[in-house]
Amino acid sequence: MNFYMGFLAWAAIGVVLGFALLLAVKGSVWLLVLSLVAFVVAITKIGCTTH
Repeated sequence: MNFYMGFLAWAAIGVVLGFALLLAVKGSVWLLVLSLVAFVVAITKIGCTTH
C-alpha cells in the first residue's frame, strides 16, 4: 500500500469513528462498537503483518 492510499484509509477510519462518536452522544452506540471492532481487526491484520 502506498503512502496516499494509507493516508486515505486512515482518513476514512477517522471520519467513520468521528461520526460514530456523534451518534453515541445521541444515544446510539451500534456504529461506534462496529467501527471500533473493525478498526482493531484492521490494525491487527494489516498493521502487524509487516513485523
